[in-house]
Amino acid sequence: MMLCPCQSQKPYADCCEPFITGHARPQTPEQLMRSRYTAYTQANSDYIVDTMQGKPLEGYDKESSKQWAQSVHWLGLAVLDAPKAQAKKGFVEFIASYEENGIVKKIHERSEFARSGDESRWYYVAGQTPKVERNAACPCGSGKKFKKCCGFQE
Repeated sequence: MMLCPCQSQKPYADCCEPFITGHARPQTPEQLMRSRYTAYTQANSDYIVDTMQGKPLEGYDKESSKQWAQSVHWLGLAVLDAPKAQAKKGFVEFIASYEENGIVKKIHERSEFARSGDESRWYYVAGQTPKVERNAACPCGSGKKFKKCCGFQE
């Protein structure tokens, strides 16, 4: 049994695989965000594009994204906050970790998801990096200060 790359501790076949293969649709923004992370670990840029709408698609280079996703080693995903979504809008805050050229890097984002029209399908529509004070506790839950953890820059 292969665990899902999104670190839900569920088998891949019971977690993100049905979404990525098109056999099911994510029912929550968190499910969509987790499946998008998993798609990045697989360099599946088709799924990434199919789950975006609006500004994120402007200038998105599918082939470059795929090449980048293949060039890094994905280390993990931590969902920091995923409040219950409203009918047409939801948010998920997360940290995705990866290693690139021997350096561990992290993407910390508060992603916005929306349902389009009458569809019951969620899409990624925006993302922003939350402001964390350098001396605050790191939002990843490590117990370290932000400046010594996810905010560390060489």
